[in-house]
Amino acid sequence: MPPYESGRRLCLLMEAGDTRFSVEATSVTEVAAPGPDETSLRGVQEVVDLSVLLGGEPEQGPGMVVVFDVSPSLAVRVRSIVEVVDVASVPHFLLPSGLGDTLAALSRSAVLHKERLYLELNADALPHEPGPVSPPPEHPVHRSTSTPERSLVFESQGRLFGLSLPLVSQVVMRGPAFSALPGRSGAVAGVMPHGQTLWPLYSAPALLGTAPAVAESFLVLAEVEGRGLGLCASRVLGVHPRFVPAGEPGEFTAPGVPAPVLFLDLRRMFS
Repeated sequence: MPPYESGRRLCLLMEAGDTRFSVEATSVTEVAAPGPDETSLRGVQEVVDLSVLLGGEPEQGPGMVVVFDVSPSLAVRVRSIVEVVDVASVPHFLLPSGLGDTLAALSRSAVLHKERLYLELNADALPHEPGPVSPPPEHPVHRSTSTPERSLVFESQGRLFGLSLPLVSQVVMRGPAFSALPGRSGAVAGVMPHGQTLWPLYSAPALLGTAPAVAESFLVLAEVEGRGLGLCASRVLGVHPRFVPAGEPGEFTAPGVPAPVLFLDLRRMFS
């Protein structure tokens, strides 16, 4: 009896690069150790790193080989195999939009198993060799032109940023359910379930184009133009009032804040 008729859905859970993946067990024909050269399976079938196929870096260490039941057959090396598990009853999430065309073609959902998020891979959509990867679209940078009122101030990669209090939904710690995205993800540091949905998590310095996206310890969750998104933070300085312009566009100072605070106009950037 097929898994979907028996109420079961067996999936292979694995890790490749910094990302965790889930793939239907029926799409896998073999799991084995790579050959001594780590580039072939039993010296016959060529093996390519799944991380590299998806625009990331080569795996470190021997890892494991997963052979997919696609045409032509595809053997990929992953960092580790987690387990085979029935995911029929675990929480499922749709991936948010705006994560890039490449990821949208490969995965549209994710499952949460033992407090860890796994992106569901469509084996038939996997490329057979490395090629161009479409990162998420860049957002135009807009700095706030009006003096903010009460706002949350947080630090990311050594710079202070502010977010108007009405936009702030919650501040949470980055937990084990956080998942990085494969390949080059632009300003998106990853995704994390919160409530009943997946939140895309952005790096404010990466939105500015001044630094790569980095997943930090805190997440400032915001509701912007009807959509939820998070901003990564290394620390949160709290809510501050009485901001005044600091001279540079979008920068303001406030009593008790040690440095100018940059306010991005997220409404315009994400409209």
